[in-house]
Amino acid sequence: MSDTLSRKENEAKGTQKASSQAFGEEPNPSVIHRTSDEIYVGQKYSDSGKPSGKSETKKKESITKDIFILVAITLVAGCLLGAAHGVTKAPIAQAQADAKAKAQREVMENADHFETLYVLDQTGSAGDMTIPASVEEAVASASLATTTITQVDGAFDADGTLTGYVITADNPDGYGGNVTVMCGISPNADGGVTLEGISFLSLSETAGMGMRAREEWFVNQFSGKTLNEGELLLYTKSGASRNNEIDAISGCTITTSAVTDDVNAALITAWKLSPDQKEDGK
Repeated sequence: MSDTLSRKENEAKGTQKASSQAFGEEPNPSVIHRTSDEIYVGQKYSDSGKPSGKSETKKKESITKDIFILVAITLVAGCLLGAAHGVTKAPIAQAQADAKAKAQREVMENADHFETLYVLDQTGSAGDMTIPASVEEAVASASLATTTITQVDGAFDADGTLTGYVITADNPDGYGGNVTVMCGISPNADGGVTLEGISFLSLSETAGMGMRAREEWFVNQFSGKTLNEGELLLYTKSGASRNNEIDAISGCTITTSAVTDDVNAALITAWKLSPDQKEDGK
């Protein structure tokens, strides 16, 4: 009987040893088992099963340090961006002014100088320079509701006489985004106008397709056209045969339409602002 008990005890110890070695541990002969209520006690954990106070303090200090580092990086990055904006702001503004002046010269070659007459008032600060409501209403009533007149500049000769207008129109319905066109328009004595030319301020159409609107053959169609009062431009796919027609860009109806709408909105604006129209109360 005693031999049987001794043999079973030795087998149990052997099983315990094999289990410990399987997990890379040296068997501890003084420990046979632990109850479910006992919790491992190591360097990082106390009898309660929670991190020790020292470990918790280090963790909080590490989080605080990381926060301070992120805040510092954010502040430095913000300062650098602010400095970069301050450095580039003036050159960007000058480049935009130069581009505008160049476009004005392209569409009104004979003008001596230009002065801003009206602007699109988005802040309520333009005062008397706000584009007249009559102009906005006339443009909208001509089925050009999505086209916006953003600025009207006067073209003056050396004596200070107003000889025409440089009108900027913006249409959001281009294939690749907004199409912004500057138009040079001179009022005629008979109530008509002469479209002196156009220049693009914004054009982001597809290369090889809508971007062909910048090509000379297309732009030149808008130069030197004399239009009767109230006469607007039309685009055609079959070849322009009348004075108020232009040839559409093949396969680019959307771009052609956006450009034509901009120009027509500018023509309507010129008629509404011409001296004869003002005197007639129109």
